[in-house]
Amino acid sequence: MSSASVPSDLAPWLLAYVAEQAQPAQVDAWVDRVASAILREIPEVALVEGLPATLRETVHDHWLAFLGDFAQPEQHFHLPEAARLLALDIAERQLPLESLIRFYRVAQQEVWAYVSEIIKALPPSDLDRADLLMYFWNRAGVWLDQSITESIAAYQAARSRVLAGAAAQRFESVRSILSGELTDPREASAALGGYPISVHHTAVVLSVGDAGQAGTLESLAPDLARRIGAATPLVVKPGGRQLWMWLGTRGQPDLSGLAAAAADLRAPSVVVGVGSATPDIAGFVASHREAQGTLRVTAPDTEDWLAVYPDVELPVLLGCSPEVDRFMTRQLGPLAGEEESLQRIRETLAAYLDCGGSAEEAARTLVVHRNTIRYRLGQAEEMLGQPITRISPQLAAALQHHDLFHRGRGA
Repeated sequence: MSSASVPSDLAPWLLAYVAEQAQPAQVDAWVDRVASAILREIPEVALVEGLPATLRETVHDHWLAFLGDFAQPEQHFHLPEAARLLALDIAERQLPLESLIRFYRVAQQEVWAYVSEIIKALPPSDLDRADLLMYFWNRAGVWLDQSITESIAAYQAARSRVLAGAAAQRFESVRSILSGELTDPREASAALGGYPISVHHTAVVLSVGDAGQAGTLESLAPDLARRIGAATPLVVKPGGRQLWMWLGTRGQPDLSGLAAAAADLRAPSVVVGVGSATPDIAGFVASHREAQGTLRVTAPDTEDWLAVYPDVELPVLLGCSPEVDRFMTRQLGPLAGEEESLQRIRETLAAYLDCGGSAEEAARTLVVHRNTIRYRLGQAEEMLGQPITRISPQLAAALQHHDLFHRGRGA
């Protein structure tokens, strides 16, 4: 980019100034001044091996590039290669972007102080000090602003590559663990960036209907982790419509009531499967498989968008096959139909069983009068031909299977 032309009355002074300041001794003095100011303001820079030297080189090349352009009729900015390498270095060291910006802010303060000193030290002459001050500030301001803008862009591009590389490496490590290729706990932990292996692992698999909306999962995952009680989850992007997460805890987290506790997190077209908390590297693998299996009984945009494996273990293990469907139909008998009245009876019967045989608790769960519960239970007894107190575990499993696999569809 370019700025205004050089005022004709300033040209001779600018040429002499550039010739003087480009001398090695003057350049070194400027580098010492700015680098020392940065180290005073940001002392932690000195603790990063090699960074002070890179910083000095950047200040050096910036100053020479600025001087080379300073007396030209039009200003044309270009970011020195050393400055670009500094931005890349900071990104690759995984230092925050704020560090890079602070470097330039301190340098900017030194430039303003330096310009003020130059103006004050000028001998009386025909040179208009106000014109020189404005010219200097304009050129230096443009240079610094462009330097910050392009350095940030270089940093962010490098940071994206670093994160993408780290994410890809983390996924490959996870894949090796899941396939049984990587079995040593210490090696696995190191490959996962320090994620602990000798703990209880709760795997979570998040899936969305449209791959284009996969970004939704990235914001949902940490919120779910907090609800479960883990602050630093391991998150992996396998690509496509899923996001994988593991939560490492010293003991077993309380997963009961998780679906209700996370109801406010539900997002359109998103389903979540949560495995059981299982220890060590074998648990890392097992919990993930459970979470994947649990997705089979979830339903997007309903209250069943999130399922926890221990709550649905038997239906997940049985799956949904013609053989299992025939078992369900035999157990339910007349209750297997899809009429609305039959759906209400099944719902009531399931709630009654979940509440330990308490009609009062079932009424509170379904938000209906307890007499309604008793009436529907009576209908169930009549259709099944047996008292509800004698309902078998097989019938309870058939009720759960129907609810999870045949919602809104005929058996």
